Amino acid sequence: MSAWAIPLLTVDAISVRIGGTLLLRDVTFALDSGKVLALLGANGAGKSTLMAALAGELPLTSGRIEFDGLPLATWTAAALAGRRALNASEPPVPFALSVADYVALGQPFAALDAEAVAAALAECHAAEWRGRDYATLSLGEQMRVQLARSLYQLGRPLSSTEPQSPCLWLLDEPCAHLDMAQRHFVLTLIARIAREREWAVVFSTHDPMEAQLIADHALLLRKGEVLAFAEANEALTEANLSACYGRSVALRPAFVAV
Repeated sequence: MSAWAIPLLTVDAISVRIGGTLLLRDVTFALDSGKVLALLGANGAGKSTLMAALAGELPLTSGRIEFDGLPLATWTAAALAGRRALNASEPPVPFALSVADYVALGQPFAALDAEAVAAALAECHAAEWRGRDYATLSLGEQMRVQLARSLYQLGRPLSSTEPQSPCLWLLDEPCAHLDMAQRHFVLTLIARIAREREWAVVFSTHDPMEAQLIADHALLLRKGEVLAFAEANEALTEANLSACYGRSVALRPAFVAV
């Protein structure tokens, strides 16, 4: 348990139905600030739907989500923009936009803090692309710039001396399109941000190894329902993963970046 008295994120028996299809059923979990939760499941299991529900992009059919002790629905969009960020698959930018300007979109209605934009890019090892057209970057490079945008969105001005309230960072497959070295960098960055800034992090992945590397907890989804939710070393068992993916899964040594 973190120093905060209540979980930063509470999800209580939520269900999501779109049209006649029930995409999530009775999903329940809680996450403290400073902790990392990994979401795993087969394609179509409900990971992206759950991310969208946590981001407020899909209405709940039933259940409730609380953020920092208050129902999510009672938060204004402006207040949430300073406390919650989502990194998800994004469409190509159809016009020329510099990397620095793309990161600045994290706070579109605030005065530009060029120093904070530069700091966010540097933290994501993307400072060298500052003046490049975002569309010319590889998909992996674009992901690191998207991470920088979230750091800028949720960050405080570098001149501020006020303590920051804990934030919620949602990442839908942040390591997609990344090579081995960059995947290690991004995972290390996510874990460090959670620890140092006391942010709660929820990220989805298809790779149990990523969850093992940085997650405090893991939630396994199967056909829209929670198959397992526990500390990562308890949830990520051969039996649970086999049930999750519908085929035998065994733990074997693997090549990893260190």
